Amino acid sequence: MITFREKVFHSLDAEDSNKKTTKAVKSIGVLIVFSIGLAVLATEPVVRSSQGDLVAKLDIAVASIFFAEYLARLWVAPLKNGARTGLRGAWDYAITPLAILDLIAIVPTILGFFSHLSFLRIIRLVRLGRVGRSKHFRKSIKLFNNAFSAKKEALQISAIYSGVVIIISSILMYLAEGSIQREDFGSIPRCLWWSVVTVTTVGYGDTYPVTAIGKLIAALTAICGIAVIAIPIGIISAGFTDALGSETSKEDS
Repeated sequence: MITFREKVFHSLDAEDSNKKTTKAVKSIGVLIVFSIGLAVLATEPVVRSSQGDLVAKLDIAVASIFFAEYLARLWVAPLKNGARTGLRGAWDYAITPLAILDLIAIVPTILGFFSHLSFLRIIRLVRLGRVGRSKHFRKSIKLFNNAFSAKKEALQISAIYSGVVIIISSILMYLAEGSIQREDFGSIPRCLWWSVVTVTTVGYGDTYPVTAIGKLIAALTAICGIAVIAIPIGIISAGFTDALGSETSKEDS
C-alpha cells in the first residue's frame, strides 16, 4: 500500500518524470505567477500606500505555502531514485540550485518582519526562477539552445552584417552631421547610439539628421535595418522548426 509520504513525493516530483503534470505542481505554478505579480505591484508606491496591508498579508500567505512545499520536498527527497536515505538525502536536495532558489524566494518575506528595506521587495522577484521547475519550461529552453546551436554559424554571419551596417552608418552620419549637430553627432561613438536605434527600427526620435545627405543616409540605414531584424528572425525560426521536428521524431520513436 502506498504511504502518504510516497503520495506527496509523486505529486511534487512529477515534473521529473514522463507522467502528466500533477494538480499540485500546476497549483504551485499558478501560485508562482501570482507571487511574481504581487512582487511587481509591491514596487508601486501608490499600491503600497493604499493596499500595502493586503499585499503584505497575501505575500505572507504565499510564502507560507512555498515554505510548506520546501519542507515537503526535503521530507520526500530521500525517496528519489539514487538518493541517499534519511537526513543525508534531504541535505543532498537542500544544496541543489533549485532548492537554494526556493529558499531565497522565501527569505525576503521572513526578513520583512524585521526590516522594510526596498531591496527585499526586489529579491522576491527571484521567484521567477522557480519556473525552471516546469518540465515544459526546461523543454523550451532545450529547444531554444538546440535551435541556436544548429544555426550558430548563420547567426554569426548575421551579427557581423549588423555590426558592419551600424559602424558604416555611424561613420557616414558623423561626416554628414558632425559639424552641424555637435551635441548629437559630434563623434562616431555618439552616432553609434543613433545608428543602433535606427537599425533596430526603434526610432526614439531624440536625435535625427537635418541635412539632405544626412536624411538620405538615415533612409538607407533604416532600409538596411529591416534586413538586420528579418534575417536573424528567419534563421532562429528555421532553427526552432528543425529542433522541434527532431524532438518530435525522438518522442515518436
